Amino acid sequence: MTEKEFISQVWRMHDKIVTTDGVPGKVIGVSFTTKSVRAFISGAPEWVSFALIESHNTGRGEEGDDLAIIEELRAKIEHQAEEIVKLQSDKKLLQEKISRNYLGDILKAVNLMKQGLQEKKHKIDQIDSGLSQVQKALEKIEES
Repeated sequence: MTEKEFISQVWRMHDKIVTTDGVPGKVIGVSFTTKSVRAFISGAPEWVSFALIESHNTGRGEEGDDLAIIEELRAKIEHQAEEIVKLQSDKKLLQEKISRNYLGDILKAVNLMKQGLQEKKHKIDQIDSGLSQVQKALEKIEES
């Protein structure tokens, strides 16, 4: 690894390195003044100079340089933008469905009014029947 590559990397705890000898290690510290990494190599911590590092990956196994991280973030942003567009179109479709259902609401309101009118008619008929019974009873009382 060159000095420029070492500086352009994003170093974090638990990142993985491979030395020029092919020995893997786990990062536990970084010193930019000495341009070296403190890593567990073969079970013991030791400082490894940038010149002895062959590759560097993040703890999740991805590339550790700035460009790779920027590219990953750009891909995430594009995915989220696509998701936002999809959700906006879904919202628009749902709003159209809601606005198109006004005929059902009108029909329901008409049925409720019809039912209410039938109940009122029935009650008026009962009142008329009761009044006619009272009138008949009064007529019988006058006759006697």
